[in-house]
Amino acid sequence: MKKYMQIQKMKIEVDKWNEGCRIQQDPGQVYVIQWIETQGSSFREAWEKSKCKECSFCERCGYKLLRTCEEFVSDQYKKYKDFLKLNFHIY
Repeated sequence: MKKYMQIQKMKIEVDKWNEGCRIQQDPGQVYVIQWIETQGSSFREAWEKSKCKECSFCERCGYKLLRTCEEFVSDQYKKYKDFLKLNFHIY
């Protein structure tokens, strides 16, 4: 859930930035509330279908909610590699 919330926050910030550029001013907190009300559920559905929720690098581009990604590395694989590095000095 923590990863989901981080990525959703990132997506809101990106969309808010884009809207601010479009209207030439900060859309403010009202935009955030409207985003949650209008796009929150569709974001959740897209998150559930995306590879990002299982990727170790989703903090880079997870807000895009990709279903396929050339840079995808599963969290489990990264944890396994980190374990090997730490315990066996395998790189």
